[in-house]
Amino acid sequence: MRAPALGALVLLLAAPRARAQLSVPLVTAAPPHVDIIPNDGWLCRQLATNLDESTLLGRAILARVTEGAFDAAEPVQFKRGDGRLGEAIAAFAIESGHGTIYVSDTTDGSTLLHEVTHAWMMRLSPNEAAAEIAHVFAADSAGQIEPDVMDLARRSFTLSFTASADPGVWGLVPMVLTSAALSDSSTARTVARLVHATDSAAVRLDGNVSKGWGRATIADAYDAAADTHWRYAGVARPEWWTWREERSFRLIGEVVAYTRAKRCASGD
Repeated sequence: MRAPALGALVLLLAAPRARAQLSVPLVTAAPPHVDIIPNDGWLCRQLATNLDESTLLGRAILARVTEGAFDAAEPVQFKRGDGRLGEAIAAFAIESGHGTIYVSDTTDGSTLLHEVTHAWMMRLSPNEAAAEIAHVFAADSAGQIEPDVMDLARRSFTLSFTASADPGVWGLVPMVLTSAALSDSSTARTVARLVHATDSAAVRLDGNVSKGWGRATIADAYDAAADTHWRYAGVARPEWWTWREERSFRLIGEVVAYTRAKRCASGD
């Protein structure tokens, strides 16, 4: 990122926030709604080459798209990913009740928007989260999710689902999901097939958490993740929010994040 761009970001952060209007739609057969950054698509095309630049760029994007979901007393932190990123160049995590975006040495704005989207979604109310799930499911059923976005979302979700398993079965998980999806003879599309496949796999395969009294499954790992999710959101976990809702929410979150990042980077 060039120095003039960083200077522009400093001015942007000092100015009043011009937040995007993020309305949560009712259940409809429309494509997933996409909220790019109004008149600031250039942010998505910026390149940060160190932690300071990534933090400045990430905070600028966060201020534009989260509509007050984060206040100055509880900001999303930015840290170097180092060995924890693998092949990724950025990742969002909830740790000790705080949101953290881990970045590599080179992180572009559209990738930061992807991770900011995950941070924003984790702050949705239960009804808003349920509406997001229904919205993406409807778009999937109507065949209105772009194929390249769906492929990226499927891959990311499969990796996160695998990470919820006991390390001893990591090599088995992708095969189980692929087999279950291919054996699905319905006319369901990708999101519905993944949900159906993971409904079975999550209760059959060992998870990466321990109940302290016996075998724990991937479903139990998602149940624990749901507790962390709602603590971070700052609201009581709804009684109806089971591990299945958490699993579906994580899946559709990848669809929303990849869609936003693609549209913003392309300026569509």
